Amino acid sequence: MSKSQQETIWRVVFPSGDVGLDESFRIAAAPIYGSGRAGGSAVTNEILHSWVKDRTALEVPAGHVYSTGSYYNAFPAAYWAQWTNVQNVTLRMQVSGEAVITVHRSDSRAQDHVVSTVAVTPESSPDTVEVAVPISGMHEGGWLWFEVAAVGSAPVVLSDAVWLADVPANRNLTASLAITTMNKPEWCVRQFNLLANMADMNLIDAIYVVDQGTKLVTEQDGYTEVKARLGDKLRVIRQGNIGGSGGFARGMYEVEQHNESGYALLLDDDTVLEPESISRAIAFANHCAKPTLVGGNMLFLSEPTRLCALAEVFNRKRVFWTTAEGTPKFDDLAARPFLETRYLHKRTDADYNAWWMCLIPVETIRRIGLSYPFFIKNDDVEYGVRAQQAGYRTVTVPGVCLWHQSFVDKDDILDWQAYFHVRNKLIMGLLYSRLPWGGDLFREMMRASMSAAVKMRYSAVTLHQMAVSDVLQGAEHIGSILETRLPEIRAARAAEDDTHTVPFDELPDELLVKSRAEAESAASSGVKALLNQLRPPRRNMHTVIDGYVEPQHAYWYADDAEAGHVISRHAPDVEHALDGLDMVAKNASEHWQVMARMDSAVFVNKEANTGILLWRRPLTAFTRLAKVSVLYARLAFNWRKYQSAYRKEFATLVSPSWWERYFRG
Repeated sequence: MSKSQQETIWRVVFPSGDVGLDESFRIAAAPIYGSGRAGGSAVTNEILHSWVKDRTALEVPAGHVYSTGSYYNAFPAAYWAQWTNVQNVTLRMQVSGEAVITVHRSDSRAQDHVVSTVAVTPESSPDTVEVAVPISGMHEGGWLWFEVAAVGSAPVVLSDAVWLADVPANRNLTASLAITTMNKPEWCVRQFNLLANMADMNLIDAIYVVDQGTKLVTEQDGYTEVKARLGDKLRVIRQGNIGGSGGFARGMYEVEQHNESGYALLLDDDTVLEPESISRAIAFANHCAKPTLVGGNMLFLSEPTRLCALAEVFNRKRVFWTTAEGTPKFDDLAARPFLETRYLHKRTDADYNAWWMCLIPVETIRRIGLSYPFFIKNDDVEYGVRAQQAGYRTVTVPGVCLWHQSFVDKDDILDWQAYFHVRNKLIMGLLYSRLPWGGDLFREMMRASMSAAVKMRYSAVTLHQMAVSDVLQGAEHIGSILETRLPEIRAARAAEDDTHTVPFDELPDELLVKSRAEAESAASSGVKALLNQLRPPRRNMHTVIDGYVEPQHAYWYADDAEAGHVISRHAPDVEHALDGLDMVAKNASEHWQVMARMDSAVFVNKEANTGILLWRRPLTAFTRLAKVSVLYARLAFNWRKYQSAYRKEFATLVSPSWWERYFRG
């Protein structure tokens, strides 16, 4: 290809304009775009952000260095080398001022290799710098990036830096966006404006918004104005609440039926896109050797440099989704230099990508169907596994991303979503497990029910019973209750004492003092924890609590000298109640160990300054666990029969004709 025919596949961009939520957000996010230094010292985020001139231009002060060695602006060469037809790339940029440009390459072990060094002199400035780099041997791992050193007495301006491909794309397709929303119209309008202001709208044929709420997108302030800007590309569809799976099924359906686009780009409503990610995802998909689902990473809105997961996989033995081996969860990308974040440099393969952002070829939709009617939970996992079985790979590409509300402080395993966690995991086992009785599935399910009981969340065990009971009624039953089951779940849960939230000052502030040895001798096994749960509780458990519990942390007061005595916290709010307490569990996976030693606790909501009084009820725990155990046993003993039935009905439940019963309403 001639230089004029080379295609831009990766632009280097900076957090300016409408990226993120506000200026403070963009400052906090600066480290994922690049880093700066003077001498041997790194500059602050505030200084780094002050160098940004606009979306594609940066001014590096004299004596300073700017590096694109970062999550968002480095080029993930390993993924392009492995999955696309691109085997050589060219870096092109405009440089004004006296500078030294150094191009770097890493390998799968995060070792740094200098590819090229180019000097820009005052006589040649402004200059177009071009460096060709082969990537054909980088499929195991490695990134490309560059540094700009302002070596003269004046600042250097870097602009229009791009990575170019020297081969034509395998396909030249565009995308339609599919957003599912439920009572978050302000988020949608923000996203629309971001797209109108900063996305390449030549790549976007339509924006389908499936509105399943009562707070309508079309009635939100600012909608009329942004509708005028986006015109006929913005298409809002009203339908009843059939969950995220129903909303995304409708989005897929509309994109396929209108036949305008080669891809459907699924997006959550409560997100903030990095709009350049759309261009990157489409470029990658177009260059892939085979039609490929291209996934985007999630970073936290509350911590803009914290990555949810680099890639996720499906464990068939446990019927569980998890982060890919060797990669952490919730890692802060700003916590260490780029080359010291070693796991980033080895190419990591995914089995699926969550639907906060996932680009799906329309060809795939036509061949394997729409989402399964899970309502919520597992629909994205199931679709990725299904696509994989049909020969379509999912590639989660670093540097394709958005920001989403954090999952860390959510408690959805124990709230109303407990029903969907259990029901849909069982269905995933029926559909995809290759092991007798789903491998470790029933052990995991019993552990989940026992854990809920130990945590005194008996409402969750009730929802587990409802979930297994529905699975036993068959696949068509699951589809038939898509609109009706959620109100019944909420009603069943509302009848339980462990769901009643009250203002914090109405909850007990009398606290039983523990010995430090009690924390160390907390239950070490599920059986021991359950046996502790079944012993008679103390009589004053409704007025004297053992501790406080959050979605992640648990606290109690430990003092060997005062153990067994009661103290009063006199706490006007949650924060004061937790002051001076001992943290006895650092994450939710440790809760059962310490809560097995509690007779009562307050589950706290810091943001709302509210809480739920939980107390131990041995008879309730025993009877509900017995009931759900019987249901699990029924399913296990008839596993092959149910597996055959669910698989037989599967193609029907993901077909457009089946879903139309809900779309026409």
